[in-house]
Amino acid sequence: MLTRLGEYGGACPVDQLARSCGQHPNTVREHLEALVESGHVQRAPAPQPAGRGRPARLYQVAEQATAPAAAATLASVLAAQLAARPDAPAEGIAAGRAWAATLRTGPPEAIPNHRPSVQEVSENIAGALTETGFAAEQSAEDATVLRLTRCPLLDAAREHPDVVCSVHLGLVQGLLDDAGASGTRAQLLPFAASDACLLRLDPPSAS
Repeated sequence: MLTRLGEYGGACPVDQLARSCGQHPNTVREHLEALVESGHVQRAPAPQPAGRGRPARLYQVAEQATAPAAAATLASVLAAQLAARPDAPAEGIAAGRAWAATLRTGPPEAIPNHRPSVQEVSENIAGALTETGFAAEQSAEDATVLRLTRCPLLDAAREHPDVVCSVHLGLVQGLLDDAGASGTRAQLLPFAASDACLLRLDPPSAS
């Protein structure tokens, strides 16, 4: 989303960005508002319409967000290179696990030695993913499902989902290991909902 907005080269209305991304305007608006809150995007004044009604709200990339936008472009390039390899998904998972290792805040002995509950696992993973740039929220219907309504590498994921989503899956697997829930099976369902990816966290079978 941020990369597409940067490519526009100025203030862009929601409807036009939605057509460019192939998403519903409401979904795009939610992503943009989240980027406004994080400081990556800013609202821009729109010309006053000649008739009655409010002017359309415009959005543009914030000046301080040029580095993240460049990083998103780099991610797309790297994903394209990795996608050409026959073992791209496996390498993506390995990269995700390496990413999780960089987020570790304590030594191995700090990892809990008890089996956490489904709720504990879900809350732990949701918090960790949110800190890395996702917007993760628990499903109201199923405690084992997380809705990922924001992705830090959305453009790259749309272009090369087999690679980028494998990285994200590996990240989750590494986070589960660090949370003492290595027996939990993670299943990532990219773009499973109109406004979100879904992450299933199935607990191990009782022995």
